[in-house]
Amino acid sequence: MATPFQKPTAVPNQGQQQRPSRQQARAAKTKTRIISPSLNVSFVKAAGPTPAAPAAAGAAAATAASKGTPGAGFHSNEDIHAFAEHLRKQARNRTVERSLDAEQLESTLRHIPAADGSKAGAWLRARRVSRHLKKIAAAEQAIAKSATALYAQFQAEYESELSKVGKGRVRQNVRAPFQF
Repeated sequence: MATPFQKPTAVPNQGQQQRPSRQQARAAKTKTRIISPSLNVSFVKAAGPTPAAPAAAGAAAATAASKGTPGAGFHSNEDIHAFAEHLRKQARNRTVERSLDAEQLESTLRHIPAADGSKAGAWLRARRVSRHLKKIAAAEQAIAKSATALYAQFQAEYESELSKVGKGRVRQNVRAPFQF
């Protein structure tokens, strides 16, 4: 008999498979490696769609495809502007995130002592590891700059065509009626 503090356990049906709970699924996807006693790193395995739900995965992919990147059709000036602006904003946000991640990673790794126990060795190891994340942040910043340059160059190259389109139909020269 269960006490008021115990959760009653259900007996699964013999013919049906039970789905694991979210916590069990997360625990199955995560592996933890201990690099040092002061630092635990969790690695999450990418889980593909389960064979039981290919239709749900297809529906999710169709929904994501319908949203897509704004202006990716490149049918008008506004589409190109929306695409470049979307790309720039995303890259700017990723730049800030990666920069902060690099600083946090370096400060965390600095506290792991080097093999010889020197403080300088720990700092140098941390800088060598976080350098790659700093390069990623710099690449994201370059993407943001290039996205801005993309639309500026488009305007410079197609300025004459854009001015014609903006005005609508080009008026033909109307001859004044002959006057005496």
